[in-house]
Amino acid sequence: MTDHEHERAIDIITRHGADDIAARDTAWLEAHLAQCAECAEYAALVTSTGQLLRAVAITASPALVATTQARIRERAAQLREHQARVALIAVSFCIGVLSSTISAWLWWRFGGWVAGRLSLPASIVEPGMFVAWLLPAIVIALAMLASSRPVIDRSVTLAMLGEREGDR
Repeated sequence: MTDHEHERAIDIITRHGADDIAARDTAWLEAHLAQCAECAEYAALVTSTGQLLRAVAITASPALVATTQARIRERAAQLREHQARVALIAVSFCIGVLSSTISAWLWWRFGGWVAGRLSLPASIVEPGMFVAWLLPAIVIALAMLASSRPVIDRSVTLAMLGEREGDR
């Protein structure tokens, strides 16, 4: 027998309990084990080892169970907080797009009105309206950057989750 046949037999023996093996592979293995004492001994050892492992009860210590449960709860809280933040960002984005669109239209109309009333060229008024439109966002962004404390407090995120600070 070749080494290839032994490797194939060991592979099939190893996968026997875990994977579905084709009927022709099972038939080939049985024929091979009938002829090869080395592979037959290996198959018997694998079978007995599996039986021994199934006979031993493995239990986790209470400390391991408690630690695992605490980590799972912590991870679940992190995921809920992340989802709340994503929802907050999505809502903020939608409100921003809507208000930006409306205010841009209003500023554009106002700029046209100002240019018509004062007989100003549009090349002066339109950039000025654009800067005036962006000015509140720029001021708010600079104020947020200059602030020494977080802008969105943790209590806001917890409130969106429906939890209190002491519940965690």
